[in-house]
Amino acid sequence: MIDFSDKSYHFFEPKPNRCVEAFLRWMNRKFYLRGTTNLIKEVVVMNPEMVVEARKHAGNRLLFLPNHPTHSDPPIMIEVFRQLGLPVSFMAAYDIFLQSKLNAWCMQRTGCFSVDREGSDRKSMKEALRLLKEGERGLIIFPEGNVYLTNDKVTPFLDGPAFIGLKAQQNLGDDHPVFAIPVSLKVTHLSNAAGEVVALFRRLAIEVNEDYDESSDHVTEVKRLGWFALKKVMSGLAKPLDGEVGDDLAGELRNIARQLMEKLELELELSAKDGEDLVDRIRRIRRRIHALRIADKPTLADFKARTLAAEAMLAFRLLSYPGTYLEENPTLDRMGETIQKVLEDLGSAILPPYAGRRALVRFGEPIDLAAESANGKGRVQVAELSRRFEIAVQDGLDLLDFDNDCIGGESFQSLLS
Repeated sequence: MIDFSDKSYHFFEPKPNRCVEAFLRWMNRKFYLRGTTNLIKEVVVMNPEMVVEARKHAGNRLLFLPNHPTHSDPPIMIEVFRQLGLPVSFMAAYDIFLQSKLNAWCMQRTGCFSVDREGSDRKSMKEALRLLKEGERGLIIFPEGNVYLTNDKVTPFLDGPAFIGLKAQQNLGDDHPVFAIPVSLKVTHLSNAAGEVVALFRRLAIEVNEDYDESSDHVTEVKRLGWFALKKVMSGLAKPLDGEVGDDLAGELRNIARQLMEKLELELELSAKDGEDLVDRIRRIRRRIHALRIADKPTLADFKARTLAAEAMLAFRLLSYPGTYLEENPTLDRMGETIQKVLEDLGSAILPPYAGRRALVRFGEPIDLAAESANGKGRVQVAELSRRFEIAVQDGLDLLDFDNDCIGGESFQSLLS
C-alpha cells in the first residue's frame, strides 16, 4: 500500500543498545517473524560471501539496498543480519515511529532512525553520513521508498541512497571505501493458498458491490473488480468515472493519474519540467502538499488540503500498478499480492498475510563507491548509479524467480483445479 503521513515531523535519532538489540533479534526470530503479522516460516540467505568479502575491504561501511515488496521486509532483514552477525541501522519512514511509543523505543534501540520522505531532512542525511563514516554499523535504505507489493519487479529507485553513498565516500576519501550492496528480496508461499486468494476475490467483490465471477479468467476478474474499486474511490472524490474497463488498463490508469496531476499542478501553481516522468511529477506534488499541511501557518483550509492530499495519493497509487505484471506470469504469489494491493489501496489499511511464506534474500555484487566517486559527474553520476543499483536488484530477483521451487511460483489457475 502506497501511503504517506502529513503529521508534523520530528527526528527520531538512533539509540542502539547491544543487549536490547540482541534480545529483540531473538524475539523477532522466535515469535514475530513466524506470527500472524508476518507468517514468515523460513528465511534463506543466498550469496552471504558477498558481504563477507565487502567487509574485508570496507569494514562495516556498507550500504545495503533491498527492494521493498512486502510489509514484512524489515523483520526479514533483521533476521538476515542476525544470521550474518552484522549490526545494521535502518533509515525508516517517520510515521512508523509514530505508531506507538513502544514501537519507537524498540526501533531506536536497534539503531533505526527516521526520515521525512517528502521533505528536506538534514538530520536524517547527517545521521546516514555519520554511520557510513564511522563504520560501526551497516546502513539499510529501501530505495523504492515504499511497499509496492510486487515481489518479482522493482519500482524505479529514488536517487537519495546513491547520493548518500557517494557523499559519504567523498567525505571519507579514497583510502576508506564505502561499499554499496544490492539486495534482492522475494517472499513466496510455501503451500497452496489458492483458496485464501479466492476469499480475497470475494472480499473485494463485496467491497465494490459486485458479484465475484468464479468462472471468469482470474486476470480478467482482477481487472474488472479493480476498475470498480477505482470507480468507488473516484466517486468519493466527487469525480465519477464512466465506462467499463478496457483492454489497456495500465494505460487508462496512467491517463487518469495524469489528469489528476494536471489539476493538482494548476491548483498548486506547479509546472511540469521538461522530460519529467509521471512518478517524479507526483512526488513533487506530494512534497508541496506535505509542506502546506505541516506548515505552522496553513495557507489552505483543512478540508481543501485534505482533498488535494487524497487526490495526490490516488494518482500515486494508480502509477504504482506495473503494467502487465500479472498477465505476464499469473502465479499464486502474483495473483495474491495484486488482489491484496487493490484491497489495501481501497481501504488504506494493511492486510495481514494469509498463508505461510518463505523469504529469499540474495546479495548482489558489491559496488566500490571509492572507484565510482573517482568518476565524479554530479547529478548525472547519482542517477546512473541509482539505475545500476536498480538493475542489479532486478537481476537478482529474476534469478530468485527462476530458481523458486515453492508452490507460490506455480500458476494460480492450475492450483484451483
